[in-house]
Amino acid sequence: MRLHPAILFFLPLALAASCGKPDPERIKAEIISEVNRTPVLHTVKASAQVIVTEQDSPDSYKRYFGSRVVLVPVKATIKAGVDLSRIQRVSWNEEDKSIHILLPPPLIEIESTTIDNERVITDVGPLRFDFSADEIARIALRGRKEIERLIPQMDLDRQSSERAAQILAGICDKLGYTNIKIDYPTTPPVPF
Repeated sequence: MRLHPAILFFLPLALAASCGKPDPERIKAEIISEVNRTPVLHTVKASAQVIVTEQDSPDSYKRYFGSRVVLVPVKATIKAGVDLSRIQRVSWNEEDKSIHILLPPPLIEIESTTIDNERVITDVGPLRFDFSADEIARIALRGRKEIERLIPQMDLDRQSSERAAQILAGICDKLGYTNIKIDYPTTPPVPF
C-alpha cells in the first residue's frame, strides 16, 4: 500500500492533536516545520499528444528527386501541484477550531516527452535520404512547444488547486478543526 505524500506530511500533526491536550504553540511550530520541508504536493497528472508534420520546401531539384514528409507523434506527461512550502498565509484559532489557509498558485511542469517511434510515418522520395534521428528530435521539440502552448486550455491549475484544497481540508478536519477555509488564487499558474 502506497501512502499519499499529504498523509505523511500531516501524520505527525494528527498524532499530536489526538494525544491528550495538545500544546498549540508546539503544533504551530510542527506545522511550519513540516510545511517548509514538504515538496510539491502533486495532485493532477495528465497526458497530451500532438502530431507534428515536416515537409521539405519545394525546390527545383526536389521535383526530380522526390520530396520528404514525416509525421511525428509526441506524447507528454504533465504534472500539476501545489508547493506547500510557499503557502502564503495560515491562520487558526484554537478556541473556535477555525483555520484559514491561502494556497500559492499551482506549479505545472512537463514531466516527460516521448516520441512514439512505431507510429512515425515517413514518405521519402526514391532518391532522397530518410530523416535522421537528429531531424526527428528537432521536430519532436516543436511538438513539446506545441504542448506547452496547449497547457492553459487543459485547466490543470484549477483542478490542482481544488484537489489540494480537498486534501488539506480533510487533514485539517482530522486535526479537529471544524471551521475550515482554504482559498487558492485564480491567477494564472506559475510557468514551468
